[in-house]
Amino acid sequence: MTEHAGEIDQGLLWKEEHLAPLPIPTGQPASDLVNIIWRKNQVYLDIGSFVMAGGFITLHCLTFICLVVPAWVATSGDYWLSLAMLAVGGGLMGTLWCFFIKQWRKPLTPPIRFNRQRREVCITEPDGSYWFVPWERVYAIAPSVTNLGTYGATKHGSLVLWFPLKGREHETYGPDKKGWVLMVNPGGGISSMAQWECIRSFMEVGPDEIPEPLENICGLSLKQIFLREFEKSRQVRGLFLTVVWEVGIMFPIFNPMGAHWITRKKLAHIPDLAAPEVVEWSRPLPHAQWAKRSPELEQAIAEREAELAAQ
Repeated sequence: MTEHAGEIDQGLLWKEEHLAPLPIPTGQPASDLVNIIWRKNQVYLDIGSFVMAGGFITLHCLTFICLVVPAWVATSGDYWLSLAMLAVGGGLMGTLWCFFIKQWRKPLTPPIRFNRQRREVCITEPDGSYWFVPWERVYAIAPSVTNLGTYGATKHGSLVLWFPLKGREHETYGPDKKGWVLMVNPGGGISSMAQWECIRSFMEVGPDEIPEPLENICGLSLKQIFLREFEKSRQVRGLFLTVVWEVGIMFPIFNPMGAHWITRKKLAHIPDLAAPEVVEWSRPLPHAQWAKRSPELEQAIAEREAELAAQ
């Protein structure tokens, strides 16, 4: 049986919220929380998955701790313990940084392209093979799970997009049916809804309804990024707390500018889709030739919008 948008399955420590089909409004603002929007224009939206900035920030923070703690121990005069801690920490962090660099050096996979004029999605494999999926056949789910541990409960969630395989483009989703899957981790629940709303709003409303793509953000200099983030923080915290937070805490401990740098460096050349048929498919159409919503989706969106307006 195919689940529909708005349905929820849940158990004791898990929950699955179905966001599509059909792609009706979630009621959340479109927010690109994990930077999956790589490229957009009036015709299509390219999304991809490169979320290593969070890993960089985590490793930088752990490295900072591995350096500061032995230095603090050394101030008490216990130099041998300090050296031992530095050796263990250096070995551990060196190994983790090696794994990180190895992953970072891997080529980017081709993006998924959503064409709002044709109401289709192009799936491209790393080997260059591709196929087109009807927009209303895309299945989206926001699973989340609660883990119980020594320090209490922690909740993890993700956004999963399922697409029919090549040759089965018009088949509907089934719990045991194989498909092409993309999973990103914005956090589940409202966060996953906001991330999905980026894609849904582009297809159903327009490109102006969603945030700027990384293609534009990566064109900014690090100075421009810093000044933009500093101004956002200043408006919320005030000048004094912003200086304390950004300069005294964020930069030495987490190094967000380093995370911005590796993202810019990696996404400086976002892969494009070069197959001749895909290039032709990506060209703009006269408005009269744009594909239309199905009557079922039209009715579902109208009902959902009325429901949201009544809240």
